[in-house]
Amino acid sequence: GATHMFHVQQTEMSQTVSTGESIILSCSVPDTLPNGPVLWFKGTGPNRKLIYNFKQGHFPRVKEIGDTNKPGNTDFSIRIHEISLADAGTYYCVKFIKGKATEEYQSGQGTQVFVTAEQNPGPPQNRPTGRAGSRVHHDARPCLSALPERNNRNDFIHPCCCLWLLGLTG
Repeated sequence: GATHMFHVQQTEMSQTVSTGESIILSCSVPDTLPNGPVLWFKGTGPNRKLIYNFKQGHFPRVKEIGDTNKPGNTDFSIRIHEISLADAGTYYCVKFIKGKATEEYQSGQGTQVFVTAEQNPGPPQNRPTGRAGSRVHHDARPCLSALPERNNRNDFIHPCCCLWLLGLTG
């Protein structure tokens, strides 16, 4: 059959996620490879950060997807919870040889993770502009002028107008 250059497969080249959400990083490692641990890292080189070790350690935000203790398991995907902007970067699923902790056997192609800031629950974009809004707090006339022309009594404030004012200030 066709031989794959990569035995360690990371299916997604890149993913985008919002802060506070979770993300699944996929990795499959065929059980035909030599025995040894699979680890997830962020970045490459000596300063890379260990994200998950399937055998040991405490990683409160990370859960494994597959049952890695099951014989013949090939799924080494992980889910990272509560994503923050600091989580942006490229993640690598790396296979090591048993007993040679520093010797990489093979690395996946890497999955680049982009993190977008979740919009703070502020005023929606379709509200009146900030300038009009700030004027309304001190002066109800812009609000009155927005009412239908048939209401000629300037001293009468329509109930909708009050709600509109509250909406702006709240």
